[in-house]
Amino acid sequence: MDKAIHHIRFLPLLILAMLVNILSQTTHETGHHVVYQAMGHKPVWAFTKLVQVWDTPPASPDEWVEISSSEDEQGWLKLSSPIKNKTENIIATTAGPLAGLLGSLLGLIVMRRRENIHQKQIALAFSLTSSLVATLYYLRAPMRTGGDEFDIAMQLGISKSFIETPLALAFLACLILALRQLPSWRIRLTWLGTILLGSIATGIPMVFADNLIIANVNAGNFWFTPILGYSFPVFLVNTLTLFWIWGWLRWQIKSKA
Repeated sequence: MDKAIHHIRFLPLLILAMLVNILSQTTHETGHHVVYQAMGHKPVWAFTKLVQVWDTPPASPDEWVEISSSEDEQGWLKLSSPIKNKTENIIATTAGPLAGLLGSLLGLIVMRRRENIHQKQIALAFSLTSSLVATLYYLRAPMRTGGDEFDIAMQLGISKSFIETPLALAFLACLILALRQLPSWRIRLTWLGTILLGSIATGIPMVFADNLIIANVNAGNFWFTPILGYSFPVFLVNTLTLFWIWGWLRWQIKSKA
């Protein structure tokens, strides 16, 4: 436990929480994205999902891959080629949650190894965000259907609880380890509340923005052309987020000078 890591005002912590939530979501999606790219499918990504349309065919169906959901709904994925088999699908789907879990662990490792207190705060906030959002997600598991874990379970022919339970426990362990870096429960609850607020502040707009991105990718809008597999607005926001986190670091260093 680092007794100085919690020395941060509300506004800087809230801004940091908003930024690392974008980074955390990108980490999860990049897990899926990298696997699809490695398999040669050239995916196009929005903020929180692979670009996809359901029920109504896309404007240029030959540029999409047609699929059917477990409920026999007809959909199209923005891929250059069909997924070849069940194994490919399982690997690509599993990569997202595993990338998020790896990100949580990496945040803890970076936090422990860095000497600069503000770098440690960034790493801790990232680990807390990734593990808190995932833990809350898995707590809602009995009340929802769909999601990566559901898709994996359907492919394997098992109950989704066999997928969700070990992942939930792993993220919960990361959350507990991250919270242990803060010196008291009052401070831990303050960090948790601020990080949750920051996650909502950027998470909800990303979900709603996906509809706009998908519609414009489908329409062939030039400004939504993919760069490195991400629709241009997503690529731009992700890139700017890294610069903003760097700017946040410089801001905090100067404010303590």
